[in-house]
Amino acid sequence: MEILNLQSGQAFQMGKGKNWRVVHPDMGASQITLNHGLHAADQEFTQHVHGETEDMIVVLEGGGSLRQGDRYTPITAGEGIYVPSGEVHGTVNTSGKEARLMSFQSPPDTALYRGERDGSGNQIPTPGANHRSAVQIIEMAKGGPVFGKPGDWRDVISPNRGSKHLGLDYIRLESNEGFDQEPGKTEEIYVMLSGEVEVTSSDRSWNLKTYDVIFLSPGDTFSLSNPKQDPATMIRCYAVR
Repeated sequence: MEILNLQSGQAFQMGKGKNWRVVHPDMGASQITLNHGLHAADQEFTQHVHGETEDMIVVLEGGGSLRQGDRYTPITAGEGIYVPSGEVHGTVNTSGKEARLMSFQSPPDTALYRGERDGSGNQIPTPGANHRSAVQIIEMAKGGPVFGKPGDWRDVISPNRGSKHLGLDYIRLESNEGFDQEPGKTEEIYVMLSGEVEVTSSDRSWNLKTYDVIFLSPGDTFSLSNPKQDPATMIRCYAVR
């Protein structure tokens, strides 16, 4: 179990914005990755395509457009964009102000970090003329309710909703609500979106705030609670296998 932060990753080149890898193979991840991007107005995260990898993009601040060739679909803060493997995709900040995004991939696509997805000219892939996109744009707070969980727990994407390699939940905890993380069989990542929580493992405790990250290896456990009066919201992303 590692405690990280979105803003402490390692930089990599992809388009004109600023991008960092936060959870990645070089620091021990083998099933899932987490990237963080900060893009000024009109900056683009270059269109690209993954092989087997699925992508889940989360808009944290601002907005813009999902680009697939000549097709631009508006995206805004609070939305998650599920990109199945083989789908051409990129993002463009068309909002006129700074945009902050993060993305998860499973299995990891290390070519992204080597710059092999940052093509130019005719190297940039585009969808076929008659291609019908399978990308899903989902308002995370309105995902499918997960019953039997504490707080307001939402299934944004999972194998039940069409994914093969990763799942993502949106979690909102009111004051004094919390949960115990059960030992899992795959890697998982939690990212704080708002509020503050207390996290305790077998020998340590942390006070986590906005954009703090928990990276879990299989079998890791912790207890999490919201001791504040204000709600706390977070993302959980996990590798399916």
